Amino acid sequence: MKMHWSLVNNQLLGWWICIFFILGCSYSLFKRFKSICPKINLPAKNLLNFHCIFSIIATILAFIHAGNNLYHIRFSTGYISLLLMVMVTLIGILMKYFKKIYVRHKMFWLYTHIFLTIILIGTISLHIFRYLLLQ
Repeated sequence: MKMHWSLVNNQLLGWWICIFFILGCSYSLFKRFKSICPKINLPAKNLLNFHCIFSIIATILAFIHAGNNLYHIRFSTGYISLLLMVMVTLIGILMKYFKKIYVRHKMFWLYTHIFLTIILIGTISLHIFRYLLLQ
């Protein structure tokens, strides 16, 4: 029975990660929404701060979600998602806090961040879909 509860808790943690990830990705939606409806005043700097915070929280929770499985790494959508999430978060931190590096190759970092995020959404979707089918 204990194994069952840890599985339920791990799945619940996975859904929390998904919520924080969606909140982090919502920055792009709000940014596009602001360009479509310029009358609505959305503070872009605050949105970017929340984007970073939610993404960092999602990444930390993803490490906790992976848990003991980090010692037995195998090729799966979960590990690919974790690796991509770390890379996307680190690139985001680089762009926000290390302006000298970021400004020099701004478009490269921005497009890499966006491209890896799109791949991350796909791998997370496959990861969730796979585990929903296994239940």
